[in-house]
Amino acid sequence: MKFGHSFKEALQGESYPQHWVDKAIPYGQLKKLLGKVREELIRNGYDPDTLHRLLADHNAEYRLRVENSHILRPKLVVRPSASTTFLWSDTVPKLLTGGELAPASEPTTPAGLPPDSSSSVPLEDFTSSPKTLAQAQDAGWVDIPLNSDAKFFNILQTDVVELDSLQTEERLSMNDGIQLLGDEIARLARPRKGVIQFAKSDLYRWREIFELYLAAQIFFSTAETATGPRDSEKARKQLVWFQDEVSKRQLLQKFKLKASAEAYTRFLELNATLLKNFKFQELNRTAVTKIIKKRRLSKSDKITTRSEANRQAEFDKQTSLGVKAEFPKAMSSAPFIAGSIAKDICSQMACEVLSRVPQIVDFTCTICYSICWLPVRLDCDHMFCIRCMIKMQNRNKELCPLCRAKTVLSATEAHIDWKLMSYMEKWFPKETKEKQRYNELERRRELLGEAYVDTNDGPCIVM
Repeated sequence: MKFGHSFKEALQGESYPQHWVDKAIPYGQLKKLLGKVREELIRNGYDPDTLHRLLADHNAEYRLRVENSHILRPKLVVRPSASTTFLWSDTVPKLLTGGELAPASEPTTPAGLPPDSSSSVPLEDFTSSPKTLAQAQDAGWVDIPLNSDAKFFNILQTDVVELDSLQTEERLSMNDGIQLLGDEIARLARPRKGVIQFAKSDLYRWREIFELYLAAQIFFSTAETATGPRDSEKARKQLVWFQDEVSKRQLLQKFKLKASAEAYTRFLELNATLLKNFKFQELNRTAVTKIIKKRRLSKSDKITTRSEANRQAEFDKQTSLGVKAEFPKAMSSAPFIAGSIAKDICSQMACEVLSRVPQIVDFTCTICYSICWLPVRLDCDHMFCIRCMIKMQNRNKELCPLCRAKTVLSATEAHIDWKLMSYMEKWFPKETKEKQRYNELERRRELLGEAYVDTNDGPCIVM
């Protein structure tokens, strides 16, 4: 199936809002312009073979620059060299003749050259590349006007700018929803003192949900083998996996507050909207890539043999006129091209929603991999639990396990971070109590030996 047809079907079949569809890349319109660009080049004497040789011999350059008015201006600049470089067409650019096209029976001589010199000008005379257009003209380069090309990029740039505006509007709209949802979840997951009050908090349910969400890495992956943004299909699969895991663990049924279930529904809807936005961006970026690639080589250039295919592939690279590389550079400030909008929204969600429920992994001792209780902050600013620090001091180890600074033996009670201790006691009540109990048991075993028996392990055998 041709991309143009599948692109149209995707826009109609994904239930995108109509104002999104109206601002999508006009792939069909741009495709029609491609034929006009090619016709204009041939009409001016630059058929694919000629242009290929010019570019290969550095006798032509294509420039796509952004002017002060932020408008893209494509320019084809050629050097009117000798017939040893390429055979001049019977119809050459008007710019070289000073007006009307020369008659087919009177071959035109490049501007600035004697009539009989076209076959004797050595290539060495044109080896230095000009740095500016003025220098180019002085060096014998000529600017070839390409009206269809200018129209092509004018339409493409206009639509990219409109897509940027659309995506900015959607991002601002989503950010408002993200902030409201974050405030609601912070209220529902807020720690409460006392058994009765704690029973009214969904802290641990939300923490488990967000642990699964972070593990899913729906829109961005941090894995070594696939670091970076995911494509929309993979993101969809990861979102489905997250929902399935929440259902398997029956976390919705475990909610103690009705408002938590409603907030979770809003959280899913927000992710679904982000996924749809992400897919719409991806679809239009693909359309831009396809049309730029198609612009490089018209389909009318038929490939008949393998050698011809290889030659045309080379032409596809070299007679691209640098468009595939130059267009993203010229539009590098556009968030749509950079693909930064989804990243910005995910970052906003992490700050406004996920951070409202602290995760145990951020408060884990890197030695024993349990909660860092009581937290000892060394002079090197690294933090470990007090039991691990006591063990290291008893073994006379002075180097910090992370930075190897000599800070362990100098640690005292003054190095305990009491403020952080209160924070962990508030947000991780179960984990801190379990760690306290474990520390007490371990300390007693150290004092009494292996014969020590925990009184909680069973009834007293004496009484």
